[in-house]
Amino acid sequence: MAYLHCHNCDFSQDDFWSKDGYNPFGADFISWYKNLLFKEPDEFGPEPGKIKATEFVAQELERKATLIRGMVYRTEKEFRDKNPDWICPKCGKQQLDID
Repeated sequence: MAYLHCHNCDFSQDDFWSKDGYNPFGADFISWYKNLLFKEPDEFGPEPGKIKATEFVAQELERKATLIRGMVYRTEKEFRDKNPDWICPKCGKQQLDID
C-alpha cells in the first residue's frame, strides 16, 4: 500500500489498490460488515457513544464511497504510467509524494 499526497495543497487519496490485495471491498471488509449487520445486541462502539451496528456499517460504506470517488489513480502502476512527472492533479505543482 502507498498513500499519495501533495506537499503543496490538500490533495490526497486512499492507498493504491490491487485486485487481489488491498482494495475498499476486500473479503475481510465484507465479512466484517456482514457480521456487524447481524450483531446482537445491535450496538457498536464504546460507551457513551454507542450507535447501531447497522448505522456503523452504513457510515463505513459512505466513507468507502468517498474514497472510491476520490481515487485519481487506482494502482501505483497506473499513477506512474499516467503521471511520470508527478504533477498534482489538484494544484498542478510537482509536489506529489508517496508514503
